[in-house]
Amino acid sequence: MEFLKQDSTQTLKEGLAELYANAPQVHKSSIAKGKSFQDHDLTHVLFGCDTSIWGEVDLKVWILFGTDISMQELRDYANDEDVQKLTKEGEKLLGGQFIALLKLTFVFLPQFFMSWLLRVRKMKKKWPHSQVTEDMMNQRLCDLRDEYGIKTIVWR
Repeated sequence: MEFLKQDSTQTLKEGLAELYANAPQVHKSSIAKGKSFQDHDLTHVLFGCDTSIWGEVDLKVWILFGTDISMQELRDYANDEDVQKLTKEGEKLLGGQFIALLKLTFVFLPQFFMSWLLRVRKMKKKWPHSQVTEDMMNQRLCDLRDEYGIKTIVWR
């Protein structure tokens, strides 16, 4: 997907459309759930994270430390029944609750730390998680990433 590339010239809006075209179930959820889900989807595009388990884990560190998301927004999102269902499905995909915990501890946590160390903490300013303007939607991803100091993951 083009929006995953650091130097993508797509606008944020075009990147979101590409995400939805490649993940129609994500688009369906976003339509049903509204703005908070679209805000989350925009972070996938801006930070160059796909919707795989690896992409979701990588996105967590960006959202927690690279945006101005509030604790209430985090709680509301985590308590959503669809998000909880996806979390349980993710555990199953990883081999069950115990194996998922092991992978979280020994695989995902180091990835989380390295993303924070090498990319997130080098941002110039935090992304306004729930206050994305129409002007921002029409800006090119490469320009937004330059403005905010965002470096997408390079091993993709």
